[in-house]
Amino acid sequence: MSTREMAYNIFNQLNEEQLKGFIAMFERFYPVQENKTNEKITAFEELEKLHRTISDIDEENELNEWRTEKYKI
Repeated sequence: MSTREMAYNIFNQLNEEQLKGFIAMFERFYPVQENKTNEKITAFEELEKLHRTISDIDEENELNEWRTEKYKI
């Protein structure tokens, strides 16, 4: 008899309350993992909503302004 068959036989002998107790105890050792893919997709979609295009920036001018503010040049 395989391990799965023995487990199946044991489960069949448990009444509903015993089975609920076993499941509650088992979840402590092996917590049920929710589908992380949906979480990741949702998070990515939220990030995409925040995404906006930046108008043309004069990088050289921005850098010079930052240096002036930081170093008081």
